Amino acid sequence: MGYESRKIRPLVGYVPDFFGAYEDMVVQEYLEFFASAYNITGKQRTRVVGDVLELTDLMHKSDALVDSLSRGMQQRLSLARVLLHDPKVLLLDEPASGLDPRARIEIRELLKELRRMGKTIIISSHILHELAELCTTVGIIEQGELIFHGPIEEIYRRVKTGTKVHVKVTEQQDLALLLLQRTKGIKSVEQRDGRLVVELDGQTHDFTKLTKLLIDNNFRIQEVGEEPVNLETAFMRMTKGMVQ
Repeated sequence: MGYESRKIRPLVGYVPDFFGAYEDMVVQEYLEFFASAYNITGKQRTRVVGDVLELTDLMHKSDALVDSLSRGMQQRLSLARVLLHDPKVLLLDEPASGLDPRARIEIRELLKELRRMGKTIIISSHILHELAELCTTVGIIEQGELIFHGPIEEIYRRVKTGTKVHVKVTEQQDLALLLLQRTKGIKSVEQRDGRLVVELDGQTHDFTKLTKLLIDNNFRIQEVGEEPVNLETAFMRMTKGMVQ
């Protein structure tokens, strides 16, 4: 087991959610220190450190003290550190935690670039909307048990039990609500944020008849669109046992 572990470790890079600062090191020294720990020496070390600094857009910070970096810069430096030995798999724990909006976008774009380079990236996070933009496969864990894993499209398919449509009419919304409540194929209608949220029954998925019904009854439609299923919706339904 020990021998297999030694073979696997060089293939993996781990970024924790908390950055351990080295107060007396500058960025260049920090990366060279870890490169030496991976037995990267001489000209190869200089080249590798330069490559990861360029990839993570930290070249201009190479002489800055590690402890002086912002949270976003420290996250990028963490990624630079684990890329030194060119691992095949990256394990990231809450990579966007505590970042301001700009830093979150920059980290997200960096992760997309690493994915394009062929890296397998495993992310543990509670920021579900960002995972949806990054991940192709998801796993949902509840109370230590893996209750779902698979392609993100599959989880959307499983949690979508019916179609919800958001409709905004220019006037007489109350009358439109009464009309839709009496219409076959509509399970429920509610008013929300100035719109009608119409849930079709499980047998009805085409909502073009709904818009035609409103137009035929002289309602003017300002907006109409299907409510998308997102990862947060999927997570809530999965963990509440609403999906089998």
